[in-house]
Amino acid sequence: MVRLPLQCLLWGSFLTAVHPEPPTSCRENQYLTNSRCCNLCPPGQKLVNDCTEVTETECLPCSKGEFLATRNREKYCHQHRYCNPNLGLQIQTEGTSITDTVCICDEGHHCTSHTCESCALHSLCLPGFGVEQMDICWPHFTRSHCLKLLIW
Repeated sequence: MVRLPLQCLLWGSFLTAVHPEPPTSCRENQYLTNSRCCNLCPPGQKLVNDCTEVTETECLPCSKGEFLATRNREKYCHQHRYCNPNLGLQIQTEGTSITDTVCICDEGHHCTSHTCESCALHSLCLPGFGVEQMDICWPHFTRSHCLKLLIW
């Protein structure tokens, strides 16, 4: 009587080992596709082909002027940002295969947002007023505060 449940248990263990259930989730640096866990591409590389039973994930480096900052399964790299000199922008840091280009404004101008897509001329204080403090809100975004100067 005990033999039959024991045989069922052994056969069940054997069949599970031979035909495992497909995964429903993968490790941190993997993604699930076609019931298998494939490795994500490293930063600076894009996905060419998903992994198979016999091959690993196939990735290629981003081309010049492109980047991907994180592990990914992207088919295309992102274009580096263009710092348009006609908008008063210049390159602060050239982009790499894993970082985007960082723009800053020409001297005497400041970025109008934290993404620094355009620039505005610094405001001048009216006569009798002066700058109390230069306040850096975001990188390269400067706001001046004009205060009435007290003359003793």
